[in-house]
Amino acid sequence: MLSASTRVFFSHPVYETKHSLIDHLITVAKSSEKFFQKTKFPQTKVAFYAGLLHDIGKLNPYYQELFAQKASLQIEETLLQKYERVHSPLSAWAADTLLTKSQVSKKDKIKVMLLAYSHHGALKKALNAYPENDKFKKSKTEMIPLIGEFSKAVSKMPEFEGLNWEVCQRDFGLPVDFQIDLSEHANGIDEFMEALILFSCLLQADRGSFEEHPEVQFDISINTSSQITDSPLAQIRTEFQNQVEKNYDESQPISIIQAPTGIGKTKVFLDLLSRYKNHEQIHRIFYFSPLLALTDDFEGKIEQVVPDPNQLREILSYSHIFAGSIQSKKNFESGSLEIPRWSFENESFSRKFIITTTQRLLMTLFSNKSRDNLKLASLTNSLLIIDEVQTIPKYFLPTLKKVLLNLNKFLGSRIILVSATIPYELRDIHRINIDKAMVDRYLELTKKNIAYEHSLDIKNIEMKRTLIMLNTRQKAANTFVQAKKSLDSKALYVTTGIRKGDRKDIIGRIKRDSEFVLVSTQVVEAGVDVSFSNVYREMCPLDNVIQVMGRLNREAQDKDAKLVVFDYDGMPLPYDEHEVAESRRIIQESSSSVHLYDSLEQYYKTISEQNKQDQKLAKQLDQKIANLDFDGVWDDVQSKILGEDDRDTVFVPTAQEWDKVRADLLNGLPKELFKKYGLLTASLPKTRLIDYAKMFDAELLEKEILLPKKEMLSEIYDPELGLDIWLTKK
Repeated sequence: MLSASTRVFFSHPVYETKHSLIDHLITVAKSSEKFFQKTKFPQTKVAFYAGLLHDIGKLNPYYQELFAQKASLQIEETLLQKYERVHSPLSAWAADTLLTKSQVSKKDKIKVMLLAYSHHGALKKALNAYPENDKFKKSKTEMIPLIGEFSKAVSKMPEFEGLNWEVCQRDFGLPVDFQIDLSEHANGIDEFMEALILFSCLLQADRGSFEEHPEVQFDISINTSSQITDSPLAQIRTEFQNQVEKNYDESQPISIIQAPTGIGKTKVFLDLLSRYKNHEQIHRIFYFSPLLALTDDFEGKIEQVVPDPNQLREILSYSHIFAGSIQSKKNFESGSLEIPRWSFENESFSRKFIITTTQRLLMTLFSNKSRDNLKLASLTNSLLIIDEVQTIPKYFLPTLKKVLLNLNKFLGSRIILVSATIPYELRDIHRINIDKAMVDRYLELTKKNIAYEHSLDIKNIEMKRTLIMLNTRQKAANTFVQAKKSLDSKALYVTTGIRKGDRKDIIGRIKRDSEFVLVSTQVVEAGVDVSFSNVYREMCPLDNVIQVMGRLNREAQDKDAKLVVFDYDGMPLPYDEHEVAESRRIIQESSSSVHLYDSLEQYYKTISEQNKQDQKLAKQLDQKIANLDFDGVWDDVQSKILGEDDRDTVFVPTAQEWDKVRADLLNGLPKELFKKYGLLTASLPKTRLIDYAKMFDAELLEKEILLPKKEMLSEIYDPELGLDIWLTKK
């Protein structure tokens, strides 16, 4: 161990450029405070002290001795026999005595302690006793003289002024028993958001402490002239776009663009972005969509309206498959670029323009996990465009609305919600005024015939550009088998059981072909820029019907376009029964799409007022937010809103790719490999027929990674049905 006179205190290993604990704490404290000062919350001391004390627990001799030497597994194993490898609880324990009343209030000290304790895991609302084994006690005991030496080293530094080092040394050896609960001081959604944003500021300051933090300013040039097409609808689309641009009031915290599918909403908000080039108050732009297929489609449009490759390098495409610029994504998908390692700039959303999913937005807003919360502070001074907002469960919308208003109040964010169908729960949000007579003309020009059938008869399906959409993969797979018998090669299939890369290829094919039948689940329901001649849709809520109806007669050139809604042998539906019953009643009374649009507002009102279960769920969630129950809120969002898919992901390479993919999967980091080989993945259906030991590589199976054995590739993955081939077996 180094002598006191020459001691250097370490935050990171000595061989790293930045390894001084003192410098690290000061840097993180100042950055955390700087980030939080950009918000409109009044108190910034918590952010400063959380940064200053978050790693004080690294005075644990385990870290000081390990970091003082070159990395060695033997050294680490020796240290682990004596000390506990832990620092966050020790940081929080030190903060309890270091912070005095003159620096922060009792309530703010609790926040500092919780932030320090949580910064490598998940934000907690309460801390009780910490389990102490012998190694933990030894770490704690031997930290006491190090705390004394550290206090002398920083005694003349203004950042550490006023900290109560004497009391800390005196009481640090006591049993670690926090006995704190932030919910005792809870004050509703404002405090909930403040805590999560504080956490994010600390995380960005800490994770980005090895990075420069240049100010981000949206300055990307957008030219949408390439989006103007020669169509019978060109004039009315231009009229719509002019009205939205003229009537958009950027002083509104939240605005809604509601208009029928296909009228040109994407071009509208792309044009609106030009207002925010070098804007004083808006520094970032976010686009959120519910599906990766939608983000891919949007990125394709961005490439057309931002022709400068240098600017495409400044636009972030972010998903669980890829995180990097649009330009680098193109290189990645062409095979000319290896997936980059973890990047602070990408993971913190420190970019000018971010394209990602609605699921990622909800994770950023509500997750108390450090990996998700890291991004939240970057919503400051940003414009958030949330496309197809109707896909978010209705009961959750009032809570989301409160959070979005909170973002505007404290972070200066502005929000645009976009959809053809805006639920009743968002009725009091400002809507951009659009002339109803113009919308009615558009609906008449793009009118579709509507019919209801008690069942689907494959033999009577019209062969044009035809879509058959089922509610489950089981039904879709069985329907496709029937369709193949009648239609042969003209039948196509898309669900999550098809590899992501294959799905993209199929979507590209149906944009070109003039005659086919596509059997699918809801993966092509909203936003995919494809026009069909006929759609057969299994019974579902009315707003879902209207969304898929937007895939019909998009250019007003097919007066015979038809939507048939059918029931499927009385089998259960993955939707609320009340919504389905009300929708069935309306559809049975309708003969055209115009009537369905006219019925939508009353439909939303009826189901909202009568759905007692949704009202109960909304009240329970709001109560958890009011009580600062970070874990409970995130559990609700994760299970009820994001709908965690318990199906397994399978890597399905070709036989030629198999050896390289297997080697990488054995030796690489799972998260990075998922991004690298994301286009080769598909979702395995739940079925007892699959013998995992027989089908999948044994070594990888032990690592919980599913890769079919090379000789089993053709058996487990069908060229047409993908992994859903198993849903057709008995």
